[in-house]
Amino acid sequence: MIDSISGEVVRIDPDSVVIDTGGIAYAAFCPAGTIRSCSEGKTALLYTHLIARDDSVQLYGFSSPAERELFRQLLTVGQVGPRLAIQILSSLPPDAFVKAIGSGDIASLTKIKGIGRKTAERILVDLRDKVGPGGGEASRFILSSEEETALKALTSKSLGFSPREARMALERLRGEGLTAEGLVRRALEILGTGR
Repeated sequence: MIDSISGEVVRIDPDSVVIDTGGIAYAAFCPAGTIRSCSEGKTALLYTHLIARDDSVQLYGFSSPAERELFRQLLTVGQVGPRLAIQILSSLPPDAFVKAIGSGDIASLTKIKGIGRKTAERILVDLRDKVGPGGGEASRFILSSEEETALKALTSKSLGFSPREARMALERLRGEGLTAEGLVRRALEILGTGR
């Protein structure tokens, strides 16, 4: 898996950025905000998500792990594909998107091109528990790469915690600087004792 790419921006297109990383140029589809943060000839770092299908391999790039996490959560919604997820993140900054989900703001979602009322309702229902209740700062609800790994472990079949339980435990451990393994151990202590 390609977690991130860093290099010189050699081209900026309306929906993508091309970055040269030591002689290999990668094209990554990006939200509008990420594209605006890049400048040709300058160095950029993109946090990436790779989607490989039978007929194509596409790379998606984001300016932060938080934005990438929102993209990944959007892909879990049945009616949302990668292009629509990028469109959503181009229309609503991460904080505004998290706030819309937390407050059930269908109007903000239906203003986005390609989203009707049914799709907006589906996004709200599917992401309410994953993104977090009540809106607020996106960083409060979006996981770091270590937290992502820990969440996957905690919600795996072998451990079996719900996403909500696991996220609440991980949020309590913010700022402790733990590795993914350390987060899982400490979260298990919290979830096991309820403290």
